Amino acid sequence: MKERVEFDQFYQETLKPQLRALDEVRKTKIKTIGKIILGIVGPFILAYFISKGLSIAGNFSVLLFLLALIMAIYFGFKFIKKYRRNKYTETFKKQIIAPIVHFISDDLQYYPKREIPRSDYKKSRLFLENTDRYEGEDFVEGQIDKTLIHFSELHTQYKSTNSKGETRWHTIFRGLFFVGDFNKDFKGSTVLLPNHMGSGFSFFKKLWGSNRKEKLVELADPEFMDNYTCYSTDDIQARYILSPALMKRLNDFHKKYPNNEVCLSFVDGQIFIAITYNKDLFEPSFFSSVVNKKKVLSYFDDIKLTVEIVEDLNLNTRIWTKN
Repeated sequence: MKERVEFDQFYQETLKPQLRALDEVRKTKIKTIGKIILGIVGPFILAYFISKGLSIAGNFSVLLFLLALIMAIYFGFKFIKKYRRNKYTETFKKQIIAPIVHFISDDLQYYPKREIPRSDYKKSRLFLENTDRYEGEDFVEGQIDKTLIHFSELHTQYKSTNSKGETRWHTIFRGLFFVGDFNKDFKGSTVLLPNHMGSGFSFFKKLWGSNRKEKLVELADPEFMDNYTCYSTDDIQARYILSPALMKRLNDFHKKYPNNEVCLSFVDGQIFIAITYNKDLFEPSFFSSVVNKKKVLSYFDDIKLTVEIVEDLNLNTRIWTKN
């Protein structure tokens, strides 16, 4: 797998020229948006000064000006969203994100408009809430040595309605969702959730997981139990999956994401990992230059860290009959 040193050369020779061309497109679009906003606001500003000159009532002048501002903000944001989400973003992902994915591994394919299937999300057993809105993008799939993987950005929500009939949307999960072929055969489900309670508190952990078919499992590794709360349909199977070597690797994996909440599950021979992010990971900047090596390097790091899960958890080492 490619490293940062190799990426530096790839950035200079391949990505930087593309980014410079895209930056010119970005500047042109900003100018277009500026002209559109000026075209909307201009007549209202002119009317404001005319009304002042004609000594029309002050309240009417203020009303005109506020109306102009509201319309400018509304249409401005609408056009910004359009320009960011349409051709410009599509071109950026085609010319920058796709080459980064292929640079990391020729065995990976990138589909900017696809997302993790709902069936995978549901099968993972990580999030049990009813999902009313399911959106995703930046889907990557392929094979790393013996292990089939796929992942994408994902944002899931449920809605609630208050006594006034007002609808509110609540995020269930937002971040990167990874699915991989695990290196052991098994049936059933074992779920690892972030341990927010620390050591002990078994009663409260059981209560917290009371809506699950999986039951609380206590394991021997104290560091692992500090990091994760384990639920499983079979405690013997959980110990078969979570060998001492894998628990150590999961502890190390936990340290890779000190600022991100990480959930994992092992279901019917597959591993599912949800890494929380509070931002869109692979979107281009619009009001600042895209010729930004630090930002492009963050795209590379986020994709590479996800692909490296295969190595981090030793998924290519097949156990007994798993091929």
